[in-house]
Amino acid sequence: MPWHPLLTREELLRGLAYFGSGARLHRLARKLLAGKPIKVFTLGGSVTGGGGASHPPDNSYVQRFFKFIQKSFPHSGHVLQNKAISASTAFLYSHCLQHHVPPDADLVSLEFSVNERSDAPFQSIERRSYEQLLRRLLALPGRPAVIMLHHYGWWEAAGDGLDRGLYYRQPEADLTTLAQYYDVPAVSVRAATYHLMQAGVRKFKVNRVAMAGRPHRFLAANGSLEWGDIPASPPRPAIRANFFYQDSLHPYDPGHQTLAELLAEPLVRAVWEVQAGLALAEADLRKDPHLKRKRLPPPMIPGNADGASGVCAMQEEFKGVVVDQEGFEYAPERPSASDFMHQKWGWRGAKPGAWAELELDTRASSSSASASGINSSSEADGETVVWLSHLRSYQGMGTARVACVGGCTCDEATLDGTWEQRVSLFWITRFAVSRHRRCRIRVTITDEPGQFPEEGHKVSLVAVMVTHAPLTEQGSLSRVEQLEFNV
Repeated sequence: MPWHPLLTREELLRGLAYFGSGARLHRLARKLLAGKPIKVFTLGGSVTGGGGASHPPDNSYVQRFFKFIQKSFPHSGHVLQNKAISASTAFLYSHCLQHHVPPDADLVSLEFSVNERSDAPFQSIERRSYEQLLRRLLALPGRPAVIMLHHYGWWEAAGDGLDRGLYYRQPEADLTTLAQYYDVPAVSVRAATYHLMQAGVRKFKVNRVAMAGRPHRFLAANGSLEWGDIPASPPRPAIRANFFYQDSLHPYDPGHQTLAELLAEPLVRAVWEVQAGLALAEADLRKDPHLKRKRLPPPMIPGNADGASGVCAMQEEFKGVVVDQEGFEYAPERPSASDFMHQKWGWRGAKPGAWAELELDTRASSSSASASGINSSSEADGETVVWLSHLRSYQGMGTARVACVGGCTCDEATLDGTWEQRVSLFWITRFAVSRHRRCRIRVTITDEPGQFPEEGHKVSLVAVMVTHAPLTEQGSLSRVEQLEFNV
C-alpha cells in the first residue's frame, strides 16, 4: 500500500466476506500485469463521495484506492472515476447506468449497504433494483469485475434492545447473498473491524465521533428513546484521528483508509494468484452442456426479469426535462459546495399555485422492449411507471399535485416534501402513465398540509426516471442521512 496500513492480515482476511472464483478479477489482474490501462468506476452514496473525510476528496477512500492502483500499476491511460451521488441507492444507478458506467469498464465497485433499507424483503423495490444493477453491470460488453463494498454504521445499527452497534441490523447479509449467487467478491467493514470497535482499539474507537452536535436517539433506562447528541472527540487532530466515524454514519479519516484497504484486498489477492499460477484455468471448470457459462444465470429473485430501459434524467440533464414553469427556478440547494453533484441542483418552487411541466417519452425503446417482450409499436398501448425524485426535509417543505396534462394519461399523485426528523433525504414518488412520445406531467404546489405539517410550501424536484418493469411499491429509496452530508 502507498501508506502505512491500518488493517492486519487477519483483519483483511476477516473482511473478505466473499471472494468466489475470482474469474473476472483474474482477467483484470492479467491486464494490469501486462502493463495495460484500465477503467475503474466507483458507485455509491455520500460515503463514496468522500463524506466524513477531513479533506475530501483527497483522503477519501476512493482517492486512496485510485492512488493504490496508480502506484502499484502506473499508467497515464488509466480512467479512474468516482460516480458517487449522495443519498443514492442501487435503484437510481440501476435505471441510469448508462450515465455512469461505459460498456468497456474493467472494474466497478458498489457501496450501498448503509443506504439500502435494512428491513426490505427480497421482493421489494430495493432488493430487486440491486439485483438489476448487478445484472446490468455483469452483462456489459467489457465484462467488468464487480466488488461489493459493505460499509457499516455503528451508530445507525439499532434494534433488539440496542441503540447502537447491533451486528446484524443492516442489509449486508442480503446483498452478500446476491454476491454469492453472481460470484461477485464482497468486502465488509463490519466483519473486519466490529470487534476492534467494540474493544475501543485506537483508530477504531466508536464511543465518540469527530464532529460535535450529531443527534442520536438513545435508549433510556425506562426503555424509551430520547434524543441527545453523540459524544464528540476533543477538537485536537491528533486525538480526533483515533475515532472511526465523523458522525453517526460517515467514516472519518481512519474509516476511509479502512474502506480503501478492504476494497484493494480482492484485487491484491487476484494479482497474487495470477502471479503464483493459482488463478482458475480452463481445466478447473466443470464441462457440462447444461451450464451456460457465457450467460448470466436467471434472476435470483423470482420474477425479477430484466426490464426494458427507459428515460433517466438527473443532475445536468434534468434541467431540460422541465419545458415550462411558473414560479419554479433551477437552483442549487448548496451553492457553496465544490462541484455540481454536491451543490444539489434541482427545480424549486415555494408558493402555492406555482407549477412546473415535465415532458418525457414514456414509450419503451424498440430494442429494449423487444428484449423484454414489450410491444412499443403504439404510442398509446400499455402502461409504464414514472419515478419522480424530490426532496423531503424537516423545515419549510410542502406538497404538490402531480397530473398528466398532455399526450399521456395517469391518475393524479401527491408529492409530499415534509419529514418529521431533523434530516433530509431524497424520496421517490411513483405513478403509472400511458405511453406517449411527448408525455406532459405538471407538478403544482398546493397549500395542503403534508404528513408532517411545516411552515412553508417548498417543493424541490431533482430527477426523473421512466421504467417498463412491474415494480410495485412507493417509498424511500434512500436511507435517511444526517443533514450535514445530505441536501
